[in-house]
Amino acid sequence: MNIAIFALAKNDFITSETLMAHEKHPLETINEWLEERGLAVINGVTSFPVYGEPYVSPNLVIALNHRGWLEAEYDMHPVRFEMHDNAVVYPGHILTAYRSSDDYLCTLLVVSPKFLDILSQLYPNHYLFQYHYNASFHVSVSQYETMVTCLEMLGAISKLNHPERDMLLSAQMDIVARIVRNILHENGKVLIRRDTGVQQLLSRFHEAVAAHYCESREVNFYATLLHLSPKYFGTVVRDATGIGVGEWIARYVIIQAKFLLRHHPELSIQQVSGQIGFKEQTSFSRYFKTHAGMSPKEYREMSNN
Repeated sequence: MNIAIFALAKNDFITSETLMAHEKHPLETINEWLEERGLAVINGVTSFPVYGEPYVSPNLVIALNHRGWLEAEYDMHPVRFEMHDNAVVYPGHILTAYRSSDDYLCTLLVVSPKFLDILSQLYPNHYLFQYHYNASFHVSVSQYETMVTCLEMLGAISKLNHPERDMLLSAQMDIVARIVRNILHENGKVLIRRDTGVQQLLSRFHEAVAAHYCESREVNFYATLLHLSPKYFGTVVRDATGIGVGEWIARYVIIQAKFLLRHHPELSIQQVSGQIGFKEQTSFSRYFKTHAGMSPKEYREMSNN
């Protein structure tokens, strides 16, 4: 198989302190880093980017909790991330952290979509799974120690000055993926294949919203995209999640709008509305207020205080 391996830099094993020099959380500063390097192991993470607000990562994030706890929601379902828990957060899914203990400490493995795609081409039989309904699961002491060793190995390989370095790093990453899959299986978790089940429909729906939310916010659009009748589509999503399709779409749009309003003060509200896919600022402001309970201007002023 002739695949061009994504070039990774030599220092992917980094600490949160290195990235915090930018006065932002590592997950908020990592995207440019990953664009060049593809993968990063971040040690010493003690907090979440923003508490009480939804966060959507464009990357795959595998987290290993060393101590303390974090209470959150993953795709609107409550999770508690405790000591020796492992979590897998897939790109485009919604994570909302509410609180964490003072001693909270974890390591993050962050993988860009581009590198993830390369891995799926190199190891097609090992990347049939894209989604798990429960992001967090507990691991035994031996499983925890195995994960620690694997993350350390990823960091060590990333520093090698060797012509086969990228291939070695890809192989080690695949080992991590296999171990995570085995841990899920050993703990009674069922991974969702790309081609089966209601949960896979939810995964496809998430992917569609992430790709097209600027294009359309209509239920019929996504039902057509997924080759389903709007009635059946709405029933399946509501029965499985307790939340209607329209509300799912609205929440995702508001998450993206809030991110731009909070983290890009250089953008006017009109520019934000354009990036979210609204032709008119008044329509965006009305939509935002309906679903967020305040105007975009009020939210921006509140979030910057």
